[in-house]
Amino acid sequence: MGAPRDFHQPASSADSAVPEPDSVLAWERSIREGNQAFSRNEDLAALQQYHSALKQAQYLLKQCVQADTQELPVDTVLAAYVVSHHNLANVHARQGDINAAACRLCEAHRCLSRICADASMACELRMAAQRHGQRTYTELLNFTNLYSQHPLVAKTLQACGQFCMQQERPLH
Repeated sequence: MGAPRDFHQPASSADSAVPEPDSVLAWERSIREGNQAFSRNEDLAALQQYHSALKQAQYLLKQCVQADTQELPVDTVLAAYVVSHHNLANVHARQGDINAAACRLCEAHRCLSRICADASMACELRMAAQRHGQRTYTELLNFTNLYSQHPLVAKTLQACGQFCMQQERPLH
């Protein structure tokens, strides 16, 4: 586990086509405020901000999945989704709620696994899910090392495993 994450990705010309900049800005603001609260040991405020960030990230992911063309920067969207879950997991772990922390980590990994395995999803989205899945897989392994064999984490690792490395053929 560790310190909360923030996401900063240099803007590219493709990022300028984001149709919902307010959602991205709202996510960034919530993460920033959550990180500040976390660093001040204000866990309830951090949880509130991270939950707000997760709702924004879920909205962005839904828009990304439903889009015929990828107008949203998929790496930014998936990073926002993963960071939101992982930051929530950090707060839960610090509060001693290991089950809630495990749920957050597993939910992020399972979502990316489903995206990666769904041939109907856009190739760009599936490839981004594969890349971000490397991070979620590593976090699950780190969690297992810190908190021994949690049943939900073990089940997720068994069901999804290291999906990001097990693709039989390229996703495109």
